[in-house]
Amino acid sequence: MVMSNAHANAEQQQMALQRFISEIYTDIGKIDLAEYRQYALGRLQQVIDFDGAIWSNGHQKTLTFHNQTRFNVPQQLSHDLLQYLDINPLADVLLQQLGQPIDMRDLCPDSEFYQSQIYQKCFSQHGIERILSSIHLDEQCGLFTLLSLYRFDRQRPFSEQDKKIQQIALYHLLTAANHALFMALLDEKNQPGFAAICDDKGYLHQVQSEFLPLLAQYADNLPAGRLPFLPQNLADNLVDIEGLSMSVAPFDDRYLVQIRATGPLASLSEREQQVVTCIVQGQTFKQAAKSLQLSPSTVSNHLYRVYKKLNIGSKSELIALVKQSDF
Repeated sequence: MVMSNAHANAEQQQMALQRFISEIYTDIGKIDLAEYRQYALGRLQQVIDFDGAIWSNGHQKTLTFHNQTRFNVPQQLSHDLLQYLDINPLADVLLQQLGQPIDMRDLCPDSEFYQSQIYQKCFSQHGIERILSSIHLDEQCGLFTLLSLYRFDRQRPFSEQDKKIQQIALYHLLTAANHALFMALLDEKNQPGFAAICDDKGYLHQVQSEFLPLLAQYADNLPAGRLPFLPQNLADNLVDIEGLSMSVAPFDDRYLVQIRATGPLASLSEREQQVVTCIVQGQTFKQAAKSLQLSPSTVSNHLYRVYKKLNIGSKSELIALVKQSDF
């Protein structure tokens, strides 16, 4: 009966995990960006029972946190964790076992942990009795994500099933949060291309998955986890990479860098690009005119100029060119 109940609980937790994964993606756009990470941790709490959590992002090279979300724990805990990092047995092990959730019980028995300095100076001060942590590292860009879950009741240790769930959940948390961030930023600007957020030294803090592969096609000797130029130099028009159109804008105390491949379509005006988008979507002149609030004859004139600029003579050629240019 005990085994049967355990099996049933594991199945329920798996079903809750699938709902969690689905909802944190489908709810992007419904949740304000500033609240999204808190929302996602709240949804995770319905899959794994925990009382508090810290979700942090940082860079492998700088070994500093760029942003941190606390869930039902005080800001002082973040300070204490850094202050007592050298006596925290989790610190080194997490970096050695990337992607693997580590329970403090895996490192030392309860009798040892509750007498330790890290417990007495740090965790006990905040009512933390059980700890489950894991780090995900994106080796392509050097970004790492740390997720620590806490329980305040010593009699409720984390289970092996909790570990399995956290390992899966962490990947989806960071992927969904990254997607939510860039969806919000790029929707505001309504510009094509791919984006990254970096510091003034060019170290990447967050990046769209397509950004680095595109940059690597045009930039030689791309350094790991870092832009091949300083963002301020890009702002001062001192950077030129043939084949790429690049822009930079302030983002809090960091920079938002956007890139896209240039080609014949880059020569079109904004209105001409809008007309092209309508036409390649299969709209008639009349439908495109209604979408753009223009007359059909104006749409026709714009398309004529597009054909002339691109040196093409048919809709099929235009569609082929758009596909080649990833317009």
